[in-house]
Amino acid sequence: MTELAALLAASSLGAMIFFSAFIAPAIFHVLPEADAGRLLRSIFPNYFLANGSLALIAAVVAAQPLGSGLLALCGMTMLAVWAFAIPVINAARDQMLAGDEAASIRFARWHGGTVGLNVLEMIGLTAAIFLLLTAG
Repeated sequence: MTELAALLAASSLGAMIFFSAFIAPAIFHVLPEADAGRLLRSIFPNYFLANGSLALIAAVVAAQPLGSGLLALCGMTMLAVWAFAIPVINAARDQMLAGDEAASIRFARWHGGTVGLNVLEMIGLTAAIFLLLTAG
């Protein structure tokens, strides 16, 4: 079961890296900024829900306590972003587009925070995979 947990975590990590390095930049390269933003806004809830769920499933099947705990933390963080941060970011973006200058500060802070959490999630998943595959 430890190998299955590592495979699930690696799947999530791979999807996160691929999306961040290739998909999101390509969307902004091909579409006008407003359209790119709308498209990404429709993708991000599923991104955080799917990656958080994968990490939690991996945590449940992991037979290594430290790796399982790290996966659970990663999964719960991703689901918290999905449930709490994404709605705040979307509301701030709507207010910003309507001309509310204060909303642009709120959007920038929350968006920057989720980007930072996303990077930490990738680091956490990498560490969990290492723990799962090297723990005796």
